[in-house]
Amino acid sequence: MKTSRSLWVVMLVIALAGGAFLALRGEPAVAQDEEGPGLIVYASDEMGNYDIFTLDPDTGEIVQLTDDPATDTHPMWSPNGEQIVFSSDRDGDFEIYVMNADGSDVQQLTRNDASDVEPRWQPNGEYILYVSDVNGNWDLYVVSVDGLIVRQLTNDAFDERHFGAAEEEEAGEEQVIEPVLPAASPSPLPPAQPDATVSVARLNLRANPGEGANIVTVLTQGDVLQVIGRRFDNSWLQVRTPTGLTGWVYAPLVTVTIPLANVPVVDAQFFPAPTPIPQPTPVPVTQTPALPPVYISFTSDRGLAPTINAGECVTLSWHVEGIREVYYQGLPTVGQSSVQECPGSTTTYNLRVILVDGTVDNRYITVTVN
Repeated sequence: MKTSRSLWVVMLVIALAGGAFLALRGEPAVAQDEEGPGLIVYASDEMGNYDIFTLDPDTGEIVQLTDDPATDTHPMWSPNGEQIVFSSDRDGDFEIYVMNADGSDVQQLTRNDASDVEPRWQPNGEYILYVSDVNGNWDLYVVSVDGLIVRQLTNDAFDERHFGAAEEEEAGEEQVIEPVLPAASPSPLPPAQPDATVSVARLNLRANPGEGANIVTVLTQGDVLQVIGRRFDNSWLQVRTPTGLTGWVYAPLVTVTIPLANVPVVDAQFFPAPTPIPQPTPVPVTQTPALPPVYISFTSDRGLAPTINAGECVTLSWHVEGIREVYYQGLPTVGQSSVQECPGSTTTYNLRVILVDGTVDNRYITVTVN
């Protein structure tokens, strides 16, 4: 909602650069535009409890972005000015949240029984630094903007919160501070060792977990990898290479340096090694029959690389001729048919065709689920 202010309030706001205003526990207001005042984001209890607001110093217009009975604090603009990160105890304890610049699409990034506070967006826009006492001490952590990657940066007996936070918490008093226009650039993350390193001479990066999955590329010993997912039994890891390729590797063949308990489990289809096909009985050259023409078509009603939203379905169709056998998802089927699939997560579907001469032709369609 928008709140109008009288002329004298507008004049006071325009003069903020030379004045001071009330903020939660010494928390600075943060400007959106580095080249000028821009919109300022801050926390205030003017509605009875602390919520997030923006202030236009040119017009004095104040916009309330959150309206929740909980305490919303420590807001900060993303580097591109399109999102705001903040801390809130709306689920019973303080967690990290992000929302759009207009207050819409609030997303919770951390979920635990501890206090996660003081979020600070990192310059690359991909990670958010924050402080948490989830392990009994106030240590530094980072979380990716999609909430899938959480990493602990410090592990000591010291208090990593901003200077004076403990005293302010005990006193329970608000402080008057000067607004920060613009916000100082947050410190970059310290260099960290890679999540995993290839420990064998050659390692296949596969599209799915399992020895039967397609090979995306071949990695070599010493290649560094970012671990972004895992199978429930930790036997296969979903990784990203420095060049941006994403796939799966067999976990015993890499050296992992991070605790896998913090890596999300990914429900991806497992491809076992293909069953060997018996070799056909050789036919004398003089009696070799002419092979029929082969036709294989495996398509979807959403195109070759279908993308759907959760809860939607896609129809997969196939038409094969001049072949010996055909299997859909490992089960025998007829040469021309279709099936409707409604996956809950990104899934790859397989049509395995065995030609008359015993040659195996695998066709795949990956349905990406948003």
